[in-house]
Amino acid sequence: MENILNYFSGEKLQCTLGLVISILFILTSVYFLNTQKSLLNGMAYSILPLAILLSVVCIGVVIRTPNDIKRVTAFYQEAPDKLKSEELPRMEKVLKSFSLIKKIEIGIFILGLILMIIFWKNELVKGIAMGLLIQGVVLYLFDHFAESRAFDYIEFLKSKIL
Repeated sequence: MENILNYFSGEKLQCTLGLVISILFILTSVYFLNTQKSLLNGMAYSILPLAILLSVVCIGVVIRTPNDIKRVTAFYQEAPDKLKSEELPRMEKVLKSFSLIKKIEIGIFILGLILMIIFWKNELVKGIAMGLLIQGVVLYLFDHFAESRAFDYIEFLKSKIL
């Protein structure tokens, strides 16, 4: 049962940190939008929507975590067959989604890199590119750690139902 608590506690901690980072990105972007500098405006244009998206995801995870702990703990203690029929398939879907999400994040990074190279002299587009580069890396790292934790949790679930 410790593995269950560790997994969900890790998710909550990471998303709490992600929410703090998102708020800092949002505040920084709002500040950048109030400057008269094209580079900073461009960074804000690309960072702001991705930071808002991350904050929404993180809020959802933080709110959902206590119920997830109760649900899976009950499965573990009272209905272990539900670990196999419900929790394992749910987590396998989560793990598959990380593969797609990480490809999108790599795409965001590559798009930022391409824009940076092609539009080096355009301060606005260069700012957008820099924002995409930053967010691509931050989001990828965020999801990489979450994916690793999900993989370990799935291995735990498999060990309990096989």
